[in-house]
Amino acid sequence: MIRIAVCDDEKHFVDQIKEILLSYNEKIEDTIYVEEFYDGIMLLDKYDCRFDIIFLDIKMPYMDGIKVAEKIREKDKDVTILFLTSLLGRAVDGYRVKAENFLIKPIERKKVLHEIDRYIMLSRMKKQLCILVENIEGQFRIPITSLKYIETYNRNLLIHTEDQAIVCYKKLKELKEELKNYGFAQSHKGYLINLSYVKSIKGNDIMLTTNEVLPISRAMKKEFMQQLAIYMGGQL
Repeated sequence: MIRIAVCDDEKHFVDQIKEILLSYNEKIEDTIYVEEFYDGIMLLDKYDCRFDIIFLDIKMPYMDGIKVAEKIREKDKDVTILFLTSLLGRAVDGYRVKAENFLIKPIERKKVLHEIDRYIMLSRMKKQLCILVENIEGQFRIPITSLKYIETYNRNLLIHTEDQAIVCYKKLKELKEELKNYGFAQSHKGYLINLSYVKSIKGNDIMLTTNEVLPISRAMKKEFMQQLAIYMGGQL
């Protein structure tokens, strides 16, 4: 299923895009689900990382589309954002929040369908998988390749990505099982590390490519080194 949000304060644009998407539903293998929003606050209030694509108007009351996208990116780095606009004057802002493209109003059917076809093609080719985690602030979708390491933290977990640290309510054992086929190994009872970030090991310290230093316990060092050797061999 492809879950799509359409957010525009002008109802006729929402209806138009929804009609285009649902009529195309019969011609593709995937099922398209469309949810309507009429301002950015409405979208943010219900946002829980379940959408694959967001058609997002830039010029809206209360909060413009760029600011809405910034808020969404704090939780969801992976969702495809397509801006709807009458002008391209804010293209730089759009690329800052990693917008996939801009669709100029009035909306053309063929351009909407082109973006859906492109999304389907890229999603099939995409190797970057994600994990979904939850805390008191909501749900977060985290690309596995951006996940550096996970550590136990106040009876929860702290997930360290390339640009933030996110509290997670899962157990380390759960994420270890979830990530076992993606190059992660446990170095310590409280640490699970993405092996692609390992730069060197000296004594009981692991140096990451980010220059962070993490512990490796004597009890787990042998198995960790074996997994690292297998992983590095697979990289050659």
